[in-house]
Amino acid sequence: MINQADISKALGVKIPVSSKMQTALREWEELYTNESSWIKGDTISLELASEISSETARLITNGGKSWISGSQRAEYLQEQYSNFMTHIRRDTEFACALGGIVFKPYLVGKQIKVDSITADRFLPVSFDSDGEITAAVFQERQTTEKNFYTRLEYHSLDTHSGIYTVLNRAFVSRDMWSLGRECSLQDVPQWSSYTPEMVIRDTERPLFAYFRMPAANNIDLNSPLGMSCYKKAAEEIRQADQHWERIMWEYQGSELAVMAQQSMFRIEKGKAAIPKGKHRLYDVLQGGDENFFKEFSPAIRDSSLFNGLNRILQRIEFNCDLAYGTISDPQTVEKTAEEVRSGKERSRSSMSEKQQALESALKHLIWSFNEYADYYRLAPAGKYETVFEWGEGVSVDRDKEFSRQLQLVTAGKLKAEKLLAWYFGCSEEKAKEYMPDSAPLFGGGN
Repeated sequence: MINQADISKALGVKIPVSSKMQTALREWEELYTNESSWIKGDTISLELASEISSETARLITNGGKSWISGSQRAEYLQEQYSNFMTHIRRDTEFACALGGIVFKPYLVGKQIKVDSITADRFLPVSFDSDGEITAAVFQERQTTEKNFYTRLEYHSLDTHSGIYTVLNRAFVSRDMWSLGRECSLQDVPQWSSYTPEMVIRDTERPLFAYFRMPAANNIDLNSPLGMSCYKKAAEEIRQADQHWERIMWEYQGSELAVMAQQSMFRIEKGKAAIPKGKHRLYDVLQGGDENFFKEFSPAIRDSSLFNGLNRILQRIEFNCDLAYGTISDPQTVEKTAEEVRSGKERSRSSMSEKQQALESALKHLIWSFNEYADYYRLAPAGKYETVFEWGEGVSVDRDKEFSRQLQLVTAGKLKAEKLLAWYFGCSEEKAKEYMPDSAPLFGGGN
């Protein structure tokens, strides 16, 4: 990771990311990549951080759908959007692990691509009163046999004038930790098409979307950065890894062994003849009682050790808003029915919040697509409508949800086309085509 002070000096901007937040990001990344300080010797990683991130991402995205419709412009946006959404679960997992991820569009010919930038590759510079990042620095690395090239891309929105500025600067260094001296973008073939400076006027929002985990940041209260989904369980993850090493040692230390004097074995070429494949079983002794023979076969305490591990895993589940039995043994969930129900409801509520955060980021991304389409005249102007339908990942009861929305329609609190759009997974304009021309749709008529 390049020194933050070097980046700040090179661009002439102040980066409000505290040392505590930088340390936390580094620790979360080490947990995710199984490189934490305690992973050494016989202690291996159970890969709990990556499993938690993966399962959380699955719960957020599983069965979810969204699409854009309404005009020729919408068709173009949908094409770009569908290409990006093919890897949304992977990107969501990265966001869960490191607290957030940036979706930054860029142009290739007439197609809009998206660079998914993890939290270790971007630095917020400023943000508004709602916590939305309005200026940020993004990092990209290219290496050769001798040099490390770094590209810094700085985005800044003046919220008063609506002027949006994008700067691209390239640097070269002999080591991976420093920024080095400034060089030309042309020195790196992959960056030769980048413009050193671009200014866009009348822009309302940044041309990148930040998907942030919704939990409050209690490491740096003034930071707009999100928190890892396993932040509250970091200590328990360490305990689980080390406890697993104790379980493995219990099996190794209680391995069956036979200790006997050499005189009790058949001698071949002056040595005790150990049966083939049994060298781990026999321990040949020299000297002492010629008739000494003893079997070593202690009882294994695996039940209590595994129970201890399972308790740690259940604590991790609680701290990560996962239902009991997600990573712990589901057959040993010693909880009352009410506790199990409460755990599932807590998980459902948490995943719903994360879905809403993802939806907000995706809407922002689609807005950015539309801005690109306007600026580069990629498709005819036109309105578009975005529809989201979250699936069964968080155990949504579809029948209950339909009944709830139907009651709202009957009471005149919800438009019927919104219910039909949700039920059939279509736009509201399409839903109106399903509605009858005269009689009321849902009761209330004579």
